[in-house]
Amino acid sequence: MCLGIPMQVVEIDGAFAWCEGRGRRERLNILLLDDVSPGVWVYAVLGQAREKLTAQRVYEINLALDGLAAALQGESSLDAYFPDLPLRP
Repeated sequence: MCLGIPMQVVEIDGAFAWCEGRGRRERLNILLLDDVSPGVWVYAVLGQAREKLTAQRVYEINLALDGLAAALQGESSLDAYFPDLPLRP
């Protein structure tokens, strides 16, 4: 299974961008996206920027990833990490 993470574009280098997120810096292929510029948030999967993200979506994904990390540490009360789940059908 692969998990993507939100990363913010820091610098454009042709078909690639240097991005930072969740304590990492990575060079991502940005050919799948239009109009990528520094400051834009992208969803990074296996060295590729797959989609542009809004600030709200970045917050939601990071919260879910924090919840996953908490679960792996043995935390059992995870409702705070997934506040939108009760709203889904």
